Amino acid sequence: MTTPAAPFPGRTDRRSWWWLAPAAVVALILCAALLPRDHPQAAPAAPTAPPVTPLPAATAGELCSTGENRYPSQAVDSGRYLINPNEWNSTGGLCISDTDGSTGFRVTRSGVGPGSLTDPDRGPGAYPHISTQPQGGGPLPIPVGNLRYATSSWHTTQVDAGVYNVSYDLWYSSSRTSCSFTESAELMIWLRGNGKSPFGDAAGELKAGGASYRVFQAPKKSSHTLITYESAASTTSVTDLDLRAFTRDAVQRGYVPAGSYLCAVQAGFEIWDGGAGLSSDSFSFQAAAGQPSGAITSALPGLCLDSRVAGDPAAVGAGTCDGSPAQTWTMGDAGSIEQGGRCVEDSNLGAPVLTGCTSGYGQRWNVTRTGQLANRDTGRCLENPGASTGASTGASTGASPGASAQVRMRPCAARPGQEWHPPA
Repeated sequence: MTTPAAPFPGRTDRRSWWWLAPAAVVALILCAALLPRDHPQAAPAAPTAPPVTPLPAATAGELCSTGENRYPSQAVDSGRYLINPNEWNSTGGLCISDTDGSTGFRVTRSGVGPGSLTDPDRGPGAYPHISTQPQGGGPLPIPVGNLRYATSSWHTTQVDAGVYNVSYDLWYSSSRTSCSFTESAELMIWLRGNGKSPFGDAAGELKAGGASYRVFQAPKKSSHTLITYESAASTTSVTDLDLRAFTRDAVQRGYVPAGSYLCAVQAGFEIWDGGAGLSSDSFSFQAAAGQPSGAITSALPGLCLDSRVAGDPAAVGAGTCDGSPAQTWTMGDAGSIEQGGRCVEDSNLGAPVLTGCTSGYGQRWNVTRTGQLANRDTGRCLENPGASTGASTGASTGASPGASAQVRMRPCAARPGQEWHPPA
């Protein structure tokens, strides 16, 4: 075994490496003590919904949402409608006034605001509204294809403060016995947006009742679809608003299934912030099943679609409106235009004819968003002959009560001679 050499002058001391071990251990201990250390930190707490901050207790005549019941409802107008504060996405509380049985209600107090929204990405915090009775409490449900008419009048009082809209909410179910708001197709009509715009992509316009509505189509991600019609000019009221026109347009766009049922109609205020003082002063809704029947009027004043064309009993014309049976038409389920057992058909001869109803080629019509009567099969539109001459009355086209000038089929174009207003 080799032993370590003794030290002597002029020679380097040669030692084994292990003599450094004690010093290294001490150094490591000092470094561990002196170097900064990372202290473990508690994981951030999972976000929670805003706490419920209840409004003061409801006073006499108020209907308020609470932490225990966010959707209290009350029957009004002898049970025909329901009113509901419907604070579905907020915890701040909302109260509406008791209307003593009438169809009006008022938002008396609101705790809805940015800090109380349960999920800001889901939409407004509340939708206080008046609604038709669900399932059998009125004229609804009615199959979309058998909706003879559906009209509503609604008058409101609005405020400038807050973030809200004034809107109808229409629901269409695939089942006669269910009106599930999570699955049904949804159609909204905004009369005013105060600080908010509709969700979805802009998709043109719809003209209804003499007013223009901008159309917004939300992405389709499930059986629940949403399409919104925003009034181009904000308004506080509508009278006899034709809900069937909006329904028909949504069906053509693929947002309301043609085989569905109109199952609920609501009118109220979607509120993101504030809302106290908003008032639904009066509301009415009427609907009936069956096929709409009556005059088909032209945008050229004074003219109606008429079956009296001199010398040709199969021809269709436009004559001075007189309310006669020859100007009474029924809009059928399959898109037919019927009168006395005969249907209007695009015969490929340049003019439509009245012939036996078959629901077949040439007898299926659509009312377009610009009011044209377009044949589904040929793609042509019904045109009033007064358009080419500038005539605006039956007399100026050679027509008179009891005799009309023959209409024709032309490529569809946005001009008055091709704009018609079917019976509602």
